[in-house]
This record gives sequence, structure tokens and C-alpha cells, in this order.
Amino acid sequence: MFKIIGSLLLFALSSFHFATASELIIENVTVISSHLDKPQENQFVRVVDGRISAVSDKEISPVSSDALKIDGKGKYLTYGLMDSHVHVNSVPGIGFIKSDKAKQYPQLISAYLHQQPKSFLYYGVTQVLNLGANDGEKIFTKGEIHPEYFSCKPIPIVGGYPDLDAKHTLTHSDFFIVEPGITKSIPASKSHSEQTPEKVVARIAETGAPCIKLYFENGFSDASDWPMLLDETVAKIRTEATKHGLQLVAHANAIDMYHHALANDVDIFAHGLWNWNWPKDKGAPPVADTLDRLMAGNVGYMPTIHVMQALKDMFADKLVSDKERKLVLPKSLLTWFETDEGQWFRNELKGDFPPDMQEAQIYEMFNYGFKRALQSTKYLADHDYPMILASDFPSSPSFAAAPGLSTYHELLNMHDAGVSLKAILDAATVNGPIQFEIATDYGTVERGKIANMLLLNSDPLINIQAWQDIETIIIRGNVVSRDSLTVR
Repeated sequence: MFKIIGSLLLFALSSFHFATASELIIENVTVISSHLDKPQENQFVRVVDGRISAVSDKEISPVSSDALKIDGKGKYLTYGLMDSHVHVNSVPGIGFIKSDKAKQYPQLISAYLHQQPKSFLYYGVTQVLNLGANDGEKIFTKGEIHPEYFSCKPIPIVGGYPDLDAKHTLTHSDFFIVEPGITKSIPASKSHSEQTPEKVVARIAETGAPCIKLYFENGFSDASDWPMLLDETVAKIRTEATKHGLQLVAHANAIDMYHHALANDVDIFAHGLWNWNWPKDKGAPPVADTLDRLMAGNVGYMPTIHVMQALKDMFADKLVSDKERKLVLPKSLLTWFETDEGQWFRNELKGDFPPDMQEAQIYEMFNYGFKRALQSTKYLADHDYPMILASDFPSSPSFAAAPGLSTYHELLNMHDAGVSLKAILDAATVNGPIQFEIATDYGTVERGKIANMLLLNSDPLINIQAWQDIETIIIRGNVVSRDSLTVR
């Protein structure tokens, strides 16, 4: 399929191969992009030094001696996917790479972290937004080819979610705020005067992050006593974030927490609304009213339906897409999942249910939340409200999640919820860049954009499964064979 003009150097790095040249021309391809009213057939796309320099219905002649041509006849060219909610510092089935559990299995962690960027690329994810700690950033970005990495800095509440600690202490983050009456201890190296909303937000702004993540979470299941940032603190963070041009991303998935976040003028919800717990004496859960408020405020929405899927699938008779998991997860990790130790999180979840409850019943309990996530997404889809592709991978230590594959499952879930194929195209490619104000460089197949694109064998506006039918990944103009990205 590739035609080489002049001299082309083919590289073999690690276990994958890519072709690079100062100029790339894709010929006779159908371009599918969110900014177009309809697919454009027989297009010629030129990439120079990693950016799209021309898109034309006229043949383009190369100007470089090392130009690479790709015959795109019968193929579809789209922009690469952006997964706007990932955690590159966490391993499926194990958890955060700095956890005690991870420290027990350094070889498993190393094998996974080496494969992770390639697995995302295998499923067409060319940009990721990490919504959490950044201790996995250096490993993720050190390879020659990897998805482009963006990071949103979190401000956790000491002793609250996600840094639950009965002593209300925090030792591993610079971006925490001392709350009088809540914070009991901080590291000796930290000063209370440096942990104010004004100074913490200013330090985050200096990192170049596009956003701040706040946690509106007072407990899972029946718990409701976890500490949260005080309203006056959140108000100060909001003021400072606006001053520095930063967006506020809210971790929230329950109705009351949505209301709390909306009252504090957040910009984006990092989770869909699937927790409909509501006091019985207050009537039916106001799901529609809550989502109406979100739409009225033009607040971003990440469905993250896969969060509930990854929980329920641990109790399925057979994991979904088991064959595909073998392509993107190291064999050593998959083998460990089958051991008693590898089942630790599943067993921990089982302990939250009555001892005599069958696993099929536990599956249905998690499936209940999954269906509510679908319903909330459908409500917004029925109102043509734009959404943002976000898998929240891995949202928990579930062994049912997998890098890239979880992103694809999120696309399938959105489609099952009733999101149109055109709206999914928008959610997957351009809505994230628009939301996080990087659309000047990313999101559409247009002149001037960074050349992160996918060459598909089928039309994603006709079949959702086209997003898995990828032939070639193009990352900053480098042409990557999809088959070379699988586990070796």
C-alpha cells in the first residue's frame, strides 16, 4: 500500500515499526471530519513536518525527495481519537503504580507500562488527557511513538476521596489545600501558608495544565461522611482558575454531588450521572432536572459508561472481547489475573454483598448502574447535547479494563445509549480539543492541524465498529502499522 519516493528510512523501535519522512501524501482517500457536512471522496492530503499542509480534491505532487505516498483508495481518513479521561499511573487488576500492591509485582508493572502507550495507539487513541496524579507520565512519554499527553492537575481533599486516610494526612501531592478543622497533618516539608487556594492554583497554572480536577464525592454506596473541600474554598479555586485560564473538572456521579458541583460553577463533569440515590421523602430522583441544569449551563459531559462496565464484567461468565485483550495486555499480566491473588479486587467487591448472593446477581447489581449511565447518556443524546469521549481507564483496579480497548468499548456504549454516529465522531475527535481549548492544533482533518490521523477500512458514519477496523495510525506525521503495536 505504501509507495516510496526517493529514500525512505524504515525504523524498528522496540516491538513496533513506523515510517517517517518530512513529507507524507495520502491519495484518493475519503476524508471524514467533524467540520465537514459530509464525507469528501477522492481527497489528497499532504503532511509536512508533522502538520497537515493541504487537503485538496486535486492531485498533490511531492516536493521533498524523501516523500512518502499512501494510496487511500477505498479507505477513510479521520482525525485520531482523544480519550479525555485516563489514568496512566494505574494498572488494570493492580491499581496505582505507587501502591503497596504494585510494589509486590515490579515485573508485571514494567511489562504493562511498556505496552500501555502502544495499546492506546492500537485502538486509534492519539491524544490522552490524564485526570489525576502524574507519576506515570515519564514512562508513558519516553518512547519514540506514543499518544500525545495532556494532564489535568487534581486538588484532593486531605483525608477525602481519592486520598482516603483516617489520619487526614497527605504526603504525595503538592496540590492540596489545608482545610481548617479537616486537615490534621501535612508533611514537614510543606508550609500551611503555601497550601492556600491562591498559591496552589498558581502553581498548577505554571505547569501548563489546561484544567484542575476537584472531587465532589462524600462516599460510595451508603457512605456519606467523607470530607470534601469547603464551599468557600471551592469558590476561591473557581476565582483563581478563571484568573489563570484553567477549567474546573468535577469528579461527581451522584445527583446530590452534581448539584453541589453545578452550584460551584464547574466547567466539565468527569463522569456520567449513574448514581440516582435520592431520599424517598423527596420523591422521584430528579435526573432529568439535573441534566437540564447541566445543559442550561453549557457544562461539558463525559459519560464514562465504561466505569460500570469494568465492574460488572468481572462477574461475567466470560470477559467481553477476550481475544482483543490478549492483543493489548501483556501475557504475564493476563496469566496473573487467573490466580487467587489476581482476583483480589473482585473478591473485595464480593465482600460488599451478602455471602449467599450469587455472582450472577452481583453482575446484575452492577449492571443496574451501567443501565442508568446509558439512560443519562441517552437523555443528553435525545437533546443533541455534545459529549466528550472519556473512558476513565482504569477507573478501578478491575482486571476487565484494558488500554485502548476500554476507549473502544466506551464508543460502543455511547452508541448503544443512542448517540448518533456523527455525534460519536464529534465526541471522539473534536469535542475534547474544543473543550480544553487545543482545537487550533487538534481534532479535524484540516490544513494547519497536527497530523494525528487514522486510516480506516470502513466508514465510521455507517458502522460504529469501523473505529476498530484501523489499518494505519498516523501520529505527528509518522506512519505506524497497527499490527506492530500489539503485545509481542
